[in-house]
Amino acid sequence: MYLTLLIVAAILALLAVLFVRVMSANHDTFRKMGIDTPPTSRILGNFGLSLKYGIFGSQTVFYKQFKDKKVYGWYESRRPILIVKDLDMVKEILVKKFNCFVNRFVTFDTEPPFRDNLFILRGDHWKQVRTLVSPTFSSAKIKTMSSHIERNAKIMLDNLQQKQDSSECVELREYCSYFTLDVIASTAFGLEINTLKDPKNKFVASAKALLNPNPLVYALVLLLPELAKVLSMLGVSVLPQKPLDYLASVVDVAIEERKRDDSGGKINDFLDLLMRAEVDQSHDTEIDAALTRNELTRSEIHAQAIIFIFAGYDTVATVMSFTLFLLAVNPECVKKVQAEIDEQCGKDVPNHETVQGLTYLEMCISESMRLFPPATLLVRECVQDAEIQGIHIPKDMKIFIPVYAIHTDPEQFPEPDKFDPQRFTTENKASRHPYAYLPFGFGPRSCIGMRLAIVEMKIAIAAVLQKLIPVVCSKTVFPLRLSKIQTKADDGLWVKFEKRNEKI
Repeated sequence: MYLTLLIVAAILALLAVLFVRVMSANHDTFRKMGIDTPPTSRILGNFGLSLKYGIFGSQTVFYKQFKDKKVYGWYESRRPILIVKDLDMVKEILVKKFNCFVNRFVTFDTEPPFRDNLFILRGDHWKQVRTLVSPTFSSAKIKTMSSHIERNAKIMLDNLQQKQDSSECVELREYCSYFTLDVIASTAFGLEINTLKDPKNKFVASAKALLNPNPLVYALVLLLPELAKVLSMLGVSVLPQKPLDYLASVVDVAIEERKRDDSGGKINDFLDLLMRAEVDQSHDTEIDAALTRNELTRSEIHAQAIIFIFAGYDTVATVMSFTLFLLAVNPECVKKVQAEIDEQCGKDVPNHETVQGLTYLEMCISESMRLFPPATLLVRECVQDAEIQGIHIPKDMKIFIPVYAIHTDPEQFPEPDKFDPQRFTTENKASRHPYAYLPFGFGPRSCIGMRLAIVEMKIAIAAVLQKLIPVVCSKTVFPLRLSKIQTKADDGLWVKFEKRNEKI
């Protein structure tokens, strides 16, 4: 019995030693490169610091600690990541030497229908799909889709007016997310839903399930990315498969209905535009990614529609809700925005044309994205050895660009915690480094839906502010306390709305 216990103990000790060695195998990467790092755990790397400080604090603390460095090293568990602070290096990575950093790195592989989306596609396959999808987001195409935005903005306004009539407090993140999900449902999936009236419908439940994967599974995969394949073999996926399959089926049904009714190309939404680029399914769809082609496969259509949820639901809702909240606690800014809306729109409902002149509102949105960027990091992967600003970056090195820390750097933005839309006048933008503001990224891999997102937010916010005034209420908590894991206020974004006096 004693001998058995000794053998078991020896085996466990050996496994523990092997585990530590595996986890720390790459922890000398930055020492060899002559690059500084924060204190590193042999098992967690710097993952423990991320847990301690959260996604915002872990950027700002070490951005300041390595103030005089262009870069510093970070170990996400056993994976080395180069944090790039220097803005000239950022420009080289995102634009000048883009071919060396063409890919985003992803923590884990995914299965269809999610796998073929623009965010995670790599190399030539990404270039081909990006080329095919880009026309969907042209100014002309955005204009054709704006009627869907205007209709859903009216639904949101009607609901907020009901809240104003009863003097109820409103949590902005919740209301804005209902609006953005309705816009996505109508433009990307061909569905007309009213989430405010039916927040538990299957489309909403599926979209939310995708954005809230199992936290335990997600944490394990972050710690050990290799586990993703093992879990997949065991039937456990990081992203829930049932919602993915449901959303793909919604796309299929909408496409077949439009083909049957001969309405394809007449509805003017995102799905319509993707349909025009769909490959003829009677042909061989096993297309070599290295070949030039001008059509999308059905799997690629599924993936673009689904990534629309990730890119356009929570992110746009985040910016809209923080913008309205910041306006509520800065009433002098509300007055300026409303004066601009009155001048540009009059009594007409804000639309694609009239919101183009809402310059000050766009400045407010930009300042909101500076303070609370929906994407706190930009990620890239080096696909070939590169030399930038005297620093050698080896092939396969992962890159983080700390957007939040750059946005709150007092050298770029004095009094960085202050809400000041004047930072985004033409003159002030020209006076600072062009890569000091990165809410949508830069270069060929920047956010493809940037213009659509801006138009959507301007139409919706203008529609609300044309009729209502956001003000603080009994539930308002300011200054804000941010979540450690996402761009979200721990205490919510609570305001009330008051009716505007008719002046026009």
